[in-house]
Amino acid sequence: MSSEKTDKEYCKCSEANCYCDKAQYNEAEDWERAQLLTHLDKCPKCKDYSERNKKLTELCNKAKLTSLQEEERLELKRLLQENLDK
Repeated sequence: MSSEKTDKEYCKCSEANCYCDKAQYNEAEDWERAQLLTHLDKCPKCKDYSERNKKLTELCNKAKLTSLQEEERLELKRLLQENLDK
């Protein structure tokens, strides 16, 4: 048997990290999740990345982070520009 890997058997670390990020936001396809799980079984560095990613997501959800509304963002931008022009 050839030592060359096929896309169906294994993915690169960079691909696994991408699949991990997509899975975090529920955007990963089933085949991407399957490749990620296979990769995580064999790669301790990516497993660590995945665990840290999961913890970060949990902390962000727990903090109930929100972003500015469009109007608030524009007002802040206007105020910043006003102060820079002084």
